[in-house]
Amino acid sequence: MNHPAPDAGPQRVALSIDGTVATLTLCRPQMNAIDDAMLEAILDALARVEASPAVILLRVRSDQRVFCAGADLDLVASRVGSADGAAAMVKTVELFHRAYGRLAALPAITIAELEGHALGGGLELALACDLRIAAHHAKLGLPEAKVGLLPGAGGTQRLTGLCGAGVASRLILTGEVIDGREAERLGLVQWTVHAVDFADLASEIAARVAALSPDAARAAKRCIGIASAIAPAGLSAEIEGIGALIRAPATEGYVATFLRR
Repeated sequence: MNHPAPDAGPQRVALSIDGTVATLTLCRPQMNAIDDAMLEAILDALARVEASPAVILLRVRSDQRVFCAGADLDLVASRVGSADGAAAMVKTVELFHRAYGRLAALPAITIAELEGHALGGGLELALACDLRIAAHHAKLGLPEAKVGLLPGAGGTQRLTGLCGAGVASRLILTGEVIDGREAERLGLVQWTVHAVDFADLASEIAARVAALSPDAARAAKRCIGIASAIAPAGLSAEIEGIGALIRAPATEGYVATFLRR
């Protein structure tokens, strides 16, 4: 059964449910750049998964050549340098938090399938999932500081919780972008594979999860979630940080320079 995203121009996500497995496909041209409408579509899709108690697994994937390039920088650029723009950007960041927080709290097991690049808000989307698979060639990173911003969709908190402060500092404070192999070595993804074998591995892992006892899997996920809970103060600091940075005069120059590349 297919559940299209709300009508807001071209479709941004598509949801299908087949028995115990749901698949959320990012399908917005321009490399799945995330805007408010896409976040609303993700929230709508997650509500539909929550309303389907038979679903034990949600696969999050892309039909574009990348997994997700992150926030729509044209949208960001339109909001830099003014109080009104900053207020609008804070609302968008709060929407990111609602969408990604709901994904992280989903009772079903979630797998991000990174067959292509996952950067900024795209990697933060993957970090909100329980498990991650990446192709060897996929580029992963949180390079927001290069455009005068910070990872504002939970990235500072979830990456630190997953891989430790050292790895989070390496990626966030240097803007380093790594490939799938290095991401696996650091614990950022759980599996990596050549692109030609990606679909087979993703299907194999999905089948393995779908074969679990639904009640046992959900109970185990809940216990893991308690152990790795994110402090609300950390998420609040991200929102406050974005609000301040989007007003900073220097940020406009960083964003404009990046968009000219």
